[in-house]
Amino acid sequence: MIRLACKIPNKVILACSGGRDSMSALEFLLRGRRTVEIAYFNHETEHGKEAESFVAKTAERLGLPYYISMPHSKREKKESLESYWHRERYDFFGKFNVPVVLAHHLSDATEWWLFSSFRGNPNLMPVENPESNVIRPFLLSKKADLHRFAEFDHIEDPSNSTTDYARNLIRKEIMPLAEKINPGLQTTVRNLYNA
Repeated sequence: MIRLACKIPNKVILACSGGRDSMSALEFLLRGRRTVEIAYFNHETEHGKEAESFVAKTAERLGLPYYISMPHSKREKKESLESYWHRERYDFFGKFNVPVVLAHHLSDATEWWLFSSFRGNPNLMPVENPESNVIRPFLLSKKADLHRFAEFDHIEDPSNSTTDYARNLIRKEIMPLAEKINPGLQTTVRNLYNA
């Protein structure tokens, strides 16, 4: 069952990578008869052009307006690649005057909580940020519940299978171990949102 962390307005832009999470979110939003436009950020990776084409074709097939962007500034000297991409993505999202929905779900929220804990500052992935137009309404929903909306095709980013990035290392190796120690870890994190 989808548990929403915040109200989803009638008109939104969905940040869509073409992956299963965002395509499931797209189906959920359209079933809810919301007016949806799509935003795709091309990270200029090997997969970027393929995903951009997939998202554009999907939007055209569904008759949805869509927007494409890529990094426009230079990466700062000591800035990690992930931080650089994050900064550029949010600059892009900030150009819209309606809420931008991200398809992060409870597994993502749990991974973020673990990641921030390892850095000595455990915190929750924000549902809404007063300084930004981004919302994450699916943070209280399990991935399997979001993926029940799976009518649309999706495309897999090959970088998701590597542990070169911290988020993938946490997802692939640390999360399974953490859930062996605490099988209710995701429920624990969900309860933190209600604390």
